[in-house]
Amino acid sequence: MESFWRSLPGTILLVAIIAVLTATGALGIQVHRATHPPREADDTGDLGALLSHVEEVHFRSADGIEISGWLVRGAPGGAPVILCHDLGAGKGSLVNLAIALQQAGFTALALDFRAHGKSGGEASTLGVDEKRDVLGALDYLAALKNVDARRIGLYGVGLGAHAAVLAAADRPAARVVVLDGLYPDPGYPLVRKVYAGWSFGVRYLGLFPRLAFRLMSRPEGGTQEAAAVVPLLASRDLLFVAPAGDATLAAEMQRMYASVPEQRDADANLIVLPATRTSHLYGEELDRYNRRITEFFEKRLARR
Repeated sequence: MESFWRSLPGTILLVAIIAVLTATGALGIQVHRATHPPREADDTGDLGALLSHVEEVHFRSADGIEISGWLVRGAPGGAPVILCHDLGAGKGSLVNLAIALQQAGFTALALDFRAHGKSGGEASTLGVDEKRDVLGALDYLAALKNVDARRIGLYGVGLGAHAAVLAAADRPAARVVVLDGLYPDPGYPLVRKVYAGWSFGVRYLGLFPRLAFRLMSRPEGGTQEAAAVVPLLASRDLLFVAPAGDATLAAEMQRMYASVPEQRDADANLIVLPATRTSHLYGEELDRYNRRITEFFEKRLARR
């Protein structure tokens, strides 16, 4: 046996084994980094300049994890909107949108997903178990006074959009859903992150990070896919916000939009914007974006 490993075939096999183990280890590190993002500290620096009262609140996810949130109260009896951030961000990233919604009369609740900000949890599941965080937020709002919990809005970007889709399918009260940068399944952003800049890997080797994600994260909700759930939301008012600068994701969102059956009393819309929350928005671009989202909620959620 020892002589085999000293032979040319043995040497080739040994090198191949080492290469596989090295690649597997590197893949595992990449998946771990993606599902354990650094916690973003609350960005409260601009709150003092905003004439609004932000309450720090805490509630439980549907599976018992403590979730941290900011509640911005709007007009009494108005409809509330839940704001769901992207992977690696936090509730502070959406405070400007929360203020814009409040000024339009809505009560806004921005939450930190599990393993983000001040919420509990050790790892992200890229939108799968985060659905339970959104369900907890829906339950929290249902128990609040002076809000109309029969009609609730959901806004999500990236990971938050995926979690919002899964949660909305379980709760008819989520009447209006805005989805910025919605990816079709939890493995989609992981594959793009692991093989960033390598189109061959993205196209042909996606199975490996997806498998590693399943083995390492083991999401309790299974590997639910937004692409399979979106058609179930035909009775809701939906807005798909696709980034013009990401043609691949925009095409995926176009396919999901096309999968929504037409309904008499509900409406689905797709808009492609030069810049969205999946990229960095500042100044006038951010103001225009917030106005676009707020106007959709005003037209769809404020109606009875």
